[in-house]
Amino acid sequence: MSKLNKVSISNGLFVDGTKINGLTDVDIKSSVDNISEVTLKFYGIIDGLDNIQETYQFEKPKKPYKPNRKYRSR
Repeated sequence: MSKLNKVSISNGLFVDGTKINGLTDVDIKSSVDNISEVTLKFYGIIDGLDNIQETYQFEKPKKPYKPNRKYRSR
């Protein structure tokens, strides 16, 4: 089994000593095995996804598209 994260609840929720801010939902399921399942839901800005600069600009075509006679429906 891999190393488990240490979660503590005192003046906020901490995972491995780091406070988790912006929580919207926490679900803790505890069992008799002395191991708990923790599900966190929070809002955040994902680096590389939410902060992408708009570099693509789409321009309106200069002429409307007209298919060749060969490809027109019959």
